[in-house]
Amino acid sequence: MKKGFLFLCTLLCSVAMSAQLVSSHSASLTEKKKAPSRTTWMIRLGVGSNTFAGDKVWEDASSHVGYFFGFEFNKAIRSKGAYWGMDFDLASRGYKFSNEDYDSETKLMAHTFQWSPFIFGWKIAVPNSKFSVDPHIGAYIAVDYAGKFTSKYDGKSGDDVKIGDYEDYNRFDAGLKVGVGVWYNNKYNADFTYQRGFFTHHEDVDGGTSNFWFRLGYAF
Repeated sequence: MKKGFLFLCTLLCSVAMSAQLVSSHSASLTEKKKAPSRTTWMIRLGVGSNTFAGDKVWEDASSHVGYFFGFEFNKAIRSKGAYWGMDFDLASRGYKFSNEDYDSETKLMAHTFQWSPFIFGWKIAVPNSKFSVDPHIGAYIAVDYAGKFTSKYDGKSGDDVKIGDYEDYNRFDAGLKVGVGVWYNNKYNADFTYQRGFFTHHEDVDGGTSNFWFRLGYAF
């Protein structure tokens, strides 16, 4: 009887310990599942000014309205707010060049696919709020997949020329972009970014992409 009682106590203790281990393991798995992701995915929509910057003739160049649509991810570096990322964008580039003496105007509107393989930034939390400030810098490469030149002379519209029909047109570009944004609750974002290209669209023109964007973002 005594041995049976000791055996029963031992069995109950073993079952209780096993249950505790299973419960602890389940709680550990639950905590891991609830851990926040270190990668942030987002979409961005924006508008801005498109022009070219350089040393020759561009004192008379002006900008025109451009567009931006992008898909981006940021991956946290440790836990202090630093991150690296990458984006894939559809955007515009170009310029408008006017000559008042001849009442003429030439405008380039090119549609571009851009890829930024390296973006580095730092989300700096604003104390006692849900806001954070996000300075960032990156490099990009791009290619114009469509676009055209439009012209006017003496107030009359000239012929449109597609970039594919423009002799020696350079579709490729690469450069840097730098900006600063504001995040709310790590989900909603407003951002100002300047983009500067190193290549021009033609060897006879000295000037590269110079875009300034205002973008709105949403992280999901």
